[in-house]
Amino acid sequence: MDARIRVTTAVAITLAVTGCATSPPPTPPTPSINRPTTGTGPTGVAAPVPPPTQPGFSYADPGQVCRRFVTALYSADTRRDTGPADAYQRAMRFASSTLAGQSAAADRDGRWATWAHHRVHLTAEVEPFADLPQPADNGITARRAIRVTVTPLGEGGWRGWTEHSIIDCALIRGGPDGPGWRVAGYEIRQAGLR
Repeated sequence: MDARIRVTTAVAITLAVTGCATSPPPTPPTPSINRPTTGTGPTGVAAPVPPPTQPGFSYADPGQVCRRFVTALYSADTRRDTGPADAYQRAMRFASSTLAGQSAAADRDGRWATWAHHRVHLTAEVEPFADLPQPADNGITARRAIRVTVTPLGEGGWRGWTEHSIIDCALIRGGPDGPGWRVAGYEIRQAGLR
C-alpha cells in the first residue's frame, strides 16, 4: 500500500472513531405519529398526546402563535421557576404534540445557577423579523421569524449580557393538534450579545 494511502486511511479512521469526521452527522429519525402495533413483535411509537393549550387563545394566526412561543421560551423568573425548563414547558402551550413530546436540553442551562444567585428575571422583547422572503402559507404549513431581545435583570441592580436572537418557527395546522396553528419546529440564530 502506498504511504500516502496509508496516511489518508489512518487519518480517516481516526477522525471517524473520534467523532471528528467531515461528513455531516446522520439525520435523526422523524418521530412517528402512528399508534402502537399489536402482536408479539416490537411496537411502534405511540401517537403524540395533544399538547397543553393557553386558555382563551385561538391559535388562528401563525404569527401570533410563533410570537407567543418565543416569548414563553425566553421569559423566566428565578424567584418563581424551579429551573430553566419551566420556560420551555410554558412554550409548549404553543407547540405541536410532536415537538412537545421531545425532551428539552433547557433544563441544563449553565447560566441558571448565576441567575438564581442574583434572583434574575428575564422578560423577552419580541418583534416580527423578515430578512429573507418566507414561503407562502398554505392550509397546513407556515413559517415565521421573530427577533427576540433578552436581558437578565437581578436584584440590587445586577444586569447580565443582553442576548439578541432570531427564532425561525415552522408551523403546522390540523392533525392531532386540532384546527389551530402550532409550532412544529424552530431554529435559533444568535444575533449577538451586548
